[in-house]
Amino acid sequence: MKTLIIILNKDNADNLKRCLESLLNQSVKDFDILVLDGASKDNSKEVAEKYGVKFKVQDKLGGTGFARIEGCLYALKNGYDVVIWGDSENYYDRDYIKEILKTLKNCDVAGGIPIVEGGFFAHAFAWYHAIHLIFPNLYKVHIPGNNKAEKTWIYRVALYPKSIRAEDYGFSLLLLKKGIKLKQEVANAVVYVSLPKSFGDILKWQSARAKGVAQALKEVGFKPYDVVAWSFISLLIPILLILSFVSCIPLLAYVSILLTASIWLHIKSRKFIKNYKKIYFFAPLFGILLHSIYSIKALYEVVK
Repeated sequence: MKTLIIILNKDNADNLKRCLESLLNQSVKDFDILVLDGASKDNSKEVAEKYGVKFKVQDKLGGTGFARIEGCLYALKNGYDVVIWGDSENYYDRDYIKEILKTLKNCDVAGGIPIVEGGFFAHAFAWYHAIHLIFPNLYKVHIPGNNKAEKTWIYRVALYPKSIRAEDYGFSLLLLKKGIKLKQEVANAVVYVSLPKSFGDILKWQSARAKGVAQALKEVGFKPYDVVAWSFISLLIPILLILSFVSCIPLLAYVSILLTASIWLHIKSRKFIKNYKKIYFFAPLFGILLHSIYSIKALYEVVK
């Protein structure tokens, strides 16, 4: 299978270097690499040229959705059978591509196993990167876009939505809406994923995700059922706080449910965290609430 690895990048030269080194050190070598860049202002181009891989600035800027569309069309035009998607903040186990391609022999889409790097934030959002593995059979309908490979025939019947982020989410919804049933499997392929390091950057990441979710939903024409459900988690808190003047039982019960969910996610996601620490058992609660708060923003963007 003629294989193309597409690495999405913007202003991330240092991590791009680590990413490319891990790809060029793979146990298999028969693939091409394209760095699809969002008009970086750092030396990302020089890094790509140093490692001898193709570097291209997106024809249309404005987010990862546009980058994926361009990548799909590039792959079709140049006769590739498989696209392996990645981001420059990721780096890859030596057998990642070997295991992905082995799995793809018997399916249409293959995903890897994410290991999230970092401290508190890694523990707070590991479930987000590994959600397709934590919840049974979810990978059969959705595999995160920064950690999957697809056969390019799919792009002849469907393309990613035009959105700033969350285009992989929108693509999964589009396939469901079109009734396109792909065979999706998980490979024994490990990718190391990093998260924003500061709280401010975490907020920017969540804000972009929320806007992207809204754009993808509008583009696909899918009802925001899961966005409503996520929004409800945090919207219920002020209501219960008001009701607590009458009785604290509903609020205490709700807090207990959230804490239980946090501990459950902490346990389920521990194998997807590099340098896992039990002390962060409450971290997923932070991730859940922040994800919920920004889902309200997504819901607002959908209905406005």
